[in-house]
Amino acid sequence: MLLPPIFVAWVTANELLHLSTYTKDQLGLDIFSIAAALKIETFYLCGHDWGSAVAQEMALLQPESIRKLILINMMIVNNGVGKKKAAEELSKEMFRSSWYQFFQSIPKFPEQLLEGKEDVWIRFFCKGITNPIPEEALLEYIRCYQVPNTITTAANLYRSMPNDSKRWKHYVNKKIKTPSHIIHGRLDRVVIPEFLSNIENAFKHPIDITYLEGGHFICDEQPKEVAKVINVFFSSN
Repeated sequence: MLLPPIFVAWVTANELLHLSTYTKDQLGLDIFSIAAALKIETFYLCGHDWGSAVAQEMALLQPESIRKLILINMMIVNNGVGKKKAAEELSKEMFRSSWYQFFQSIPKFPEQLLEGKEDVWIRFFCKGITNPIPEEALLEYIRCYQVPNTITTAANLYRSMPNDSKRWKHYVNKKIKTPSHIIHGRLDRVVIPEFLSNIENAFKHPIDITYLEGGHFICDEQPKEVAKVINVFFSSN
């Protein structure tokens, strides 16, 4: 998500070098490498939040490898107009809803505070708006977050954002060529609908948006509805 310039101040030059493997284009290349090792040449791709950012990078890097693309609750990285409008709206409350991004960008501090409190952290964020997130899903998220070094791995997604933001500025005149569809929980307080303004100029093919009543974790709040949209889009000609 778009952040004001102060975000960059949390990360030193040495840390940026170390964090280069967490930039979203590099994560996309990792997935391509896995697909190649499995001898999968083309595939359908769907991503939520940071997964959506990685999926967009993949579509921009190797569009011929992706048959269709679905993006869920994330800004469109090559949509400068939408990011500007969203930043204007979020700045009215001084990006208050994005506080956790600033927090996780601080070196070492999140690890010191969150270790042993993964349950509290996950349950604070993973709350449904229109429907509760199932307890079994929450327990699995907590289990995964308790895996050693996962707190650092998650935080590095934010610590690497200065490099991502610089790269995304060069994408504004580049269109995503893969046929795509967007699913958006319209009640998301961070990835607000303004991020999707002007998206038609970010894609080569006509782009549709399915808005669902729910928040950022729309896949957990409305799983059947999300699955239906994915199945319909991926199975259509």
